[in-house]
Parts: sequence; C-alpha cells; structure tokens
Amino acid sequence: MKYISASEAARRWGVAPRAVQRYCASGKIEGAKKYGRAWMLPEDAERPPDNRKKAEEPPPQPYPGLFLMENLCLDGRSPEEIAAELPDDESRREFFWEFALIQGKTKASMDICGQMPRNTRFRITVLHGRNIAAIRGGRYHALCRSMHALNSLRKEQCASPLALSCIDLAEAVVYASVYAPDHCPRWLQEGDFSHLPEDAKPFALYLYTLYLNGTEQLQRMLGVTEAALAHPSRRGFTVSELYLRIMRVNALVALDRREQARELLAHALETAIPYGLLSPFSEQLATMRGLLEEVARRRFPEAYKQIRKGWKEVFTGWTEIRNRILDTENTKLLTAREYQIALLLVDGKSCKEIAQSMNTTPAGINYSLQIMREKLGVKKSRDIVPFVTWSKEQPHNLRK
Repeated sequence: MKYISASEAARRWGVAPRAVQRYCASGKIEGAKKYGRAWMLPEDAERPPDNRKKAEEPPPQPYPGLFLMENLCLDGRSPEEIAAELPDDESRREFFWEFALIQGKTKASMDICGQMPRNTRFRITVLHGRNIAAIRGGRYHALCRSMHALNSLRKEQCASPLALSCIDLAEAVVYASVYAPDHCPRWLQEGDFSHLPEDAKPFALYLYTLYLNGTEQLQRMLGVTEAALAHPSRRGFTVSELYLRIMRVNALVALDRREQARELLAHALETAIPYGLLSPFSEQLATMRGLLEEVARRRFPEAYKQIRKGWKEVFTGWTEIRNRILDTENTKLLTAREYQIALLLVDGKSCKEIAQSMNTTPAGINYSLQIMREKLGVKKSRDIVPFVTWSKEQPHNLRK
C-alpha cells in the first residue's frame, strides 16, 4: 500500500496539516501510521466528515451521467477553451481530472479529484475514478472500499433511476476492464441498455465490446463497433468514440484483417495524440497482437514511447486486480511483446504465423518463446497458455 504525508493529505483536502494530524490521532483515518512525530496516511484515504457542523446541507442530486466528458466533443479547441464554456468551477475541476485520467496521469488526476467537495454532484464519477486508479495501481483493498462506497450510494439513491443507472455503469467498468466476463452484470452480457440514459449508451457500447472480446465473440464485436461509429460526432470526437475505434481495431486484428486495422489505428492515433489521450491505447496494447507497436513506432515514435510507458505502469496492477477477482494466476513476468506472443499462442497460431503478425522472423519468435518458458518455468510453449488465458472460474464479488 502506498502512503502520503499529512501535509500532502492536507493539500488534497484543503485543510491545515494540523487538522489531518488530529484526524489521525483520533483514529478517524483507517490505516494511518505514525513514524516518530510524523503521520503517514494511505494514498486513497478520504477526509472524515466535519462533526463540528450541527447540520449539513443535503447532498445535491448526482450529475446525470458517469462522465462529464461524455457530453463534450473534442473538436480542435484546447482543453482550456472547452473548460471555459462549462457553467461553474466545480464542473471545470471535474473536466480537468477526467481529462488527466484519460491521459494516463493517474496521480495528477487523483490530486484534482481530492479537491472536489465532499458532497459534489459528481460523486459517482469520483468513485469511478478511484476504481480506475486502484486497478492501475493494483490496490485491491482500495478497490473494495470504493466499490462498497458505490453500493452505499446505491442505497442512498434508490429512488433515482438515473443515479442507479450511472452506478450500474461504474460497477460494470471494473469487471469489463479486467476481462472478467462472467462477473459482468446481466444487462451488459445481454447488451440491454434500455435502462441507461441516451448520453451513457456510447460508453456502455464500449463496455459491451470488452465483454464480447473477453468471450471471443469477435464478429459481433466488429459489428457493434462499426454500427456505433457509423454516425460519428459532426465535429471532432468524444472519448467513447475513441474507445470504440480502438476496439474496432482489436476486432479486425483478431479476425486477421490487419491491413484495414492498420489504417484505422493510424487514424485513431492521429485523432488522439494532439490531446495526449494515450491511456486508451496503453490499456489495449497487448491485445492488438503487435499492430500498435508497428504503427506507432513508425509513424508516431514519441507517442509510442509514452504508450509503452503507460502499459508498463498499469499492466502489473491490472493483472493483480484481475487475479484477485478471478482467483487465477495470470503472469506478471512477461513483457508487452511476450504477452502479445502468448495471446497469439492462445489463438492457436503457429510460430511462423506469429512471426508474420509480429513483423519478425520465426527464429526471433522461437528465441522469445525460449525466454518465456524459462521465466514461467515450463518446458513446452503450449504450457504458456494457462498463464494468459482468461479464466472464468470462482466468482469474486466486490459488492459486499
């Protein structure tokens, strides 16, 4: 577990360091530890309620969506120009923390998130952001706490169908993003979005494609992405459209339509790079079977370095969370390239076919397989497969 100082917590919460020290000394911060005269707090610790207030104002109704950015089109304007048109400072702060999260700047986004008011109308989105940060960092207990907070909010908002649908989305993101298809809610497995508001459906379609990818329904996955992208935004693109473009490339790669996938991937990168939105590509680097490296390294070398760095930063955490949810043992030992080779083994590809997909020689693939076997302690290449396949056994419920 990562820790922060009392001064850092005070800066995030907008209080004096002395107030944080009092919280710790009175046992109000779970997991706080004292080293000498200094207090250290869990990185995801939340500010306790202020009991000095005799009566708090009732919290405002939650924002009617999981993301503020779902209703914003990235059309060439700078983030500052887009934010300037938002109605208040709270919305602008929300926009910038969402933007940082999608850029892959997890710590910066959580710093901004920590400045949000306790009773912010974006509290569902804030909890969702904490879920994502916990998955990226491999902090399973932090993820459990955040999911439990969502469940408490579900009880509080039981009379608000709109809030409940947003909570449904936030919970579905966790299981879909770690490729745990059997744990996804029934409505997502069936592709039934009738209970969701219209603005949330594009993002729900993206989650559905993750489910289809996890269950190897590749042709349907391609059809869903192509139908969803048939009528793009008139100007620019939304974040959901970017995710759907990436999943369309994933489907084409898995269906061996690499030439078409190559051009669509280049277009998606050209769209996203000016805004620095590289985290969606980092998240799907391994599942593209080498195509992302091929395109990005040649056409966008600087962006490629950042995408690789983002993948390395989140892959171990992602695997840790996935292993805990599925009670399985996906390997953390393989590099991005080795993981892609392993996924092609899962697809049943021969060494020669893997070499063609990875734009290298069979001898190079054989050498990589030898290294992988040594890392995993197995004698045959086919024995690598269980370390990367997507197990569906032993459900693990985070909503306790």
